[in-house]
Amino acid sequence: MHATSETSDQLFGFTEVLEVVKIERDCLRGEVIRLTDELERMLFRAERAETRLHEVTLAMVDISRQAILSPQRSTVTEVIMDGRSLLRLGNPVGFGKSSI
Repeated sequence: MHATSETSDQLFGFTEVLEVVKIERDCLRGEVIRLTDELERMLFRAERAETRLHEVTLAMVDISRQAILSPQRSTVTEVIMDGRSLLRLGNPVGFGKSSI
């Protein structure tokens, strides 16, 4: 009878452990679902950011091309100094650039 009681106690212990494992499994399944949803949101956000980065990069390329291709225009203003008429050059082409 003593062996039967011991076996019964072990089975009862296993039953309790099995219930704890089932509860933990269910919690972990919920966590997996939550993390999967979060991963999907983050992937969507990353794709949107990558698309936006591409758009901004193309815009920067366009702006850079326009700046390179647009003619450099200097301005001339007539000023009077010491009673003499002088021309003042504003925004001179190539000013500050090293010669090639």
